[in-house]
Amino acid sequence: MGKKIRVELPKFTWWDWFLILGFITVSVIVSILKGNFSTLSFIAGTCSILCVIFGVKGSVLNFLFGFAGSCIQGYIALKSGLYANAALFLLYNVPMQFVGWFQWRKRMLGGGREGIKTRWMTWPQRALLVVLCALSVWGVSRLLLMTDDPQPVSDALAMTVAVGAQFLLTFAFIEQWFMWLVVNGANLIMWSIAAARGVQFAPIMIIQYVFYTMNSIYGIVLWSRMSKKA
Repeated sequence: MGKKIRVELPKFTWWDWFLILGFITVSVIVSILKGNFSTLSFIAGTCSILCVIFGVKGSVLNFLFGFAGSCIQGYIALKSGLYANAALFLLYNVPMQFVGWFQWRKRMLGGGREGIKTRWMTWPQRALLVVLCALSVWGVSRLLLMTDDPQPVSDALAMTVAVGAQFLLTFAFIEQWFMWLVVNGANLIMWSIAAARGVQFAPIMIIQYVFYTMNSIYGIVLWSRMSKKA
């Protein structure tokens, strides 16, 4: 019989609580002030924040929140006309949560209490990744120009780089956090423009990606430490 692995809750630091409570507090305040509170967007943002925090901790529980957040954010992006973003969440991120769950269970440290075995890519792998991302951004943006997508380039950048980042996350490569910084930047631009156009969900999405950016920097530091334990 296979060895049974317990999935335990990681210990939260003051920084983790800052991200969780900070996102919730700022989201509610901004939404009330603007008079456009969206329950759906708030739930999606909370699930996603919990997902990335558990991800930084190297906990497989991040994939449970990732599944819920991806489903809701895919719907929001679809309603906002951001088709590449919607496809990313619904057709890629959702199934990858299941793949990630099983992959991470194989890489647990200390039965899951100490995170997972993280690793760095080789330089040839990094070069290949950059080339593939660049070609993908160009190709997807050309396709989106044939739709009514209001931001084809930003949407394509956010989608294609996020595909690579999610793949690296699934297989525990540290470089994924640098890619998430690019994704977060593209999404901040995209949702800021959407906010200027009066899209209801945009303010909370902007706040969410600001917190994502801080968490990505935190992820680089924490995953680098975990790689030394592997």
